[in-house]
Amino acid sequence: MDWSALIPLVANAAPTIGGLLGGLIPFPGGSILGTVAGKVLAEALGVPPTPEAVSAAITTGDPATVQAALSEAEAKMQAEVEKHRADLADVADARATNLALVKADSSISYAPAVVSAIVLAGFGILSFIAMKPDLTGVRTDVTLFLLGAWSGYAGAVVTYWLGSSAGSTDKSAQIERMAAAASAPKPLVKAAVKK
Repeated sequence: MDWSALIPLVANAAPTIGGLLGGLIPFPGGSILGTVAGKVLAEALGVPPTPEAVSAAITTGDPATVQAALSEAEAKMQAEVEKHRADLADVADARATNLALVKADSSISYAPAVVSAIVLAGFGILSFIAMKPDLTGVRTDVTLFLLGAWSGYAGAVVTYWLGSSAGSTDKSAQIERMAAAASAPKPLVKAAVKK
């Protein structure tokens, strides 16, 4: 069983979670949000974060308790989606600002490229040092700590320059549909019939 098998059980009471389970959102990071949705749902129900445990809790639990847990999980996931939306808007704003600087022929329009080059060069150097610590004579633990931090910076550089513009448009439309569905009245969860 995978997370998408839970969609029929939660879609009416928790539409944001229902839309995210199984990575149904067609943009980079959609599957990550789907996994997060499954974990948030499991946490709210007080069960291990597996599709089987969540399914069992929903189908065998007290309907009022399950409804309360779904409402709690839905609220948490809506906050996560909003955070993700804000992060993507921040990247889009940074790109738009840089484009405006380039069009104005500003001397600081090259700043993102310079910072990106420094970050990627630093990441490359730290990667080399981590692979050849005996050659450079530095402490491995410090190098690995720095490499971990710089890998996040390198990821941010890649996201800035190569982030999905077409995927962002699709993602924005999907998030808007989820927000509209989340604001619609939610029916109570019906007790599942045991077979």
